[in-house]
Amino acid sequence: MKGVLIIKILALDQARNGAWSIFDASNQELLAYGEWSFPARKYDFSQAVYQITRVAMDLIKTNDIDVVFIEDTQLRQNAQSFKKLAQLQGALINLCEGLSVPYENVPPTRWQSYCGARGRSCKEQKSNVTSLQGQERKASKELSLEFVRSHFGIETENDNLADAICIGWYAVNHLSKE
Repeated sequence: MKGVLIIKILALDQARNGAWSIFDASNQELLAYGEWSFPARKYDFSQAVYQITRVAMDLIKTNDIDVVFIEDTQLRQNAQSFKKLAQLQGALINLCEGLSVPYENVPPTRWQSYCGARGRSCKEQKSNVTSLQGQERKASKELSLEFVRSHFGIETENDNLADAICIGWYAVNHLSKE
């Protein structure tokens, strides 16, 4: 395979119970995927962030990752959750900067639209945000699980894992365009 440029992408669905996927962008092949869990009953938030960044660093180094795609945070009703996800995102960005690995934040709406994992349109959401928000989130999770089943043949009930694979799929299909 001399002369073939292989670009490895790491996609992260960041949370205490998060997941990752690794793709070869040159042929859009899913190479590996997995998940992590650092529950609140065993890890305070700072410890969880530390452990998640260690997982990400290990994945970057052992897999020769060229670029990292991180699911962007999105404002939700729970401001405390949003704040924590933003802090975790900052720690992951700091890790990438420290390792000199390019990264990009991918808004959930972008990868969800690309993978057909969006429940309702933005216009429908705006009409009745509070009652639809939970339903929209659940529908998106179910749709990402279905996308991963149909597109990759992966049977999982872990929506974080499905999301990480969808983020990676979006990334390999948009890397050259952006």
